[in-house]
Amino acid sequence: DISKIKEVEAQLRQAQKMEAVGQLAGGVAHDFNNILTAIQGYTEIALMTVKEDNPLYSNLTEIRKAVERASNLTRQLLLFSRRQPMEMTPLNLNHVIHDLGKMLSRLIGEDISLNTDLAPELWTVKGDSGSMEQLIMNLVVNARDAMPDGGKINIKTENVLIDEEYCKTYRYAYPGKFICLSIRDTGVGMDKVIIDRIFEPFFTTKGPGKGTGMGLSVVYGIVKQHEGWINVESSPGKGAIFRIYLPALFMEHKDEQEMPVSLEELRGRGERILFVEDDESVRKLYTKMLSENGYRVFAAANSREALDIFEKEAGNFDLIFCDVVLPDDRGPRLANQLLKIRPGISILFASGYSDEKSDWRTIREGGYLYIQKPYSLTDLLKGVKESLKKK
Repeated sequence: DISKIKEVEAQLRQAQKMEAVGQLAGGVAHDFNNILTAIQGYTEIALMTVKEDNPLYSNLTEIRKAVERASNLTRQLLLFSRRQPMEMTPLNLNHVIHDLGKMLSRLIGEDISLNTDLAPELWTVKGDSGSMEQLIMNLVVNARDAMPDGGKINIKTENVLIDEEYCKTYRYAYPGKFICLSIRDTGVGMDKVIIDRIFEPFFTTKGPGKGTGMGLSVVYGIVKQHEGWINVESSPGKGAIFRIYLPALFMEHKDEQEMPVSLEELRGRGERILFVEDDESVRKLYTKMLSENGYRVFAAANSREALDIFEKEAGNFDLIFCDVVLPDDRGPRLANQLLKIRPGISILFASGYSDEKSDWRTIREGGYLYIQKPYSLTDLLKGVKESLKKK
């Protein structure tokens, strides 16, 4: 069948294009994150030397906010390229939806109204915030595209208890306490044939050039990675509702809140750090900042320099702080080399971009901590402190 062969060839070309775009996006994000890390660090230094009533303080604060916005953009590039592991933390989906409010309004346009019905005491889930944002945006965009003449989108959250009876109907379900996120639209709807295929990669009902057919595939993948499932109800002309079930993390109806800590509490006590970072501006900046906060820092630009310093100092280090991507090696591979020479040293990775899935497997299996670029001084000092505790 010639038409089938052509369809498969087109899908293969699309897959190769997506992979190439992913690699490009990940590489750009990595380089850009190094620049943002330096900007953020020097801005923090400047803020420490300026009083709040100084007009410069407000300007510097705006620079810091701009860095945060830019880092969110690079994080989306990294999520798209799948070049970083998911960072699972306790999440309240209501907060995620609220933070996305303005972006969702821009996505859907003026002829579609967006309403939310959020449970006031929503249980916590364990999830990756960036992936959850992507999931919600993809579903809202899918709903928007189903309403070319305008309509309504409703986003709802609720706490639900799934029992054995329910699980008999839905084979992917399992009993327990769950958060249900539902997104309903008043669009054109779908018949059963389309519903059965909507999560297939490359499947789309849109015309040529108007969609990749990957949006709902990504949603499906994210839900599965979060140990949940998704149900779809729709019929032609009746709109659609997507219900996503994610396991609740806590029995209590409370968010886990991190207690604020001061920089003084995070200061070191002379611990020795081997800092491996190829970007010169980042290396100089954080060598200075770590040194000023009570640590003895030995900086290396690549794995060869790191091994030379390690040998010269007879492995006398408390922590290896290493970028995942180095010009002459992989960060995790270098760390494993050093651990073989001197087991028990604490490890902290700077997580930017990596095109090697094995890097993330090493990080996960080793139980090592990592911080996402661009990181603040507080993030860095917290990461160092936590890594040293794990020793």
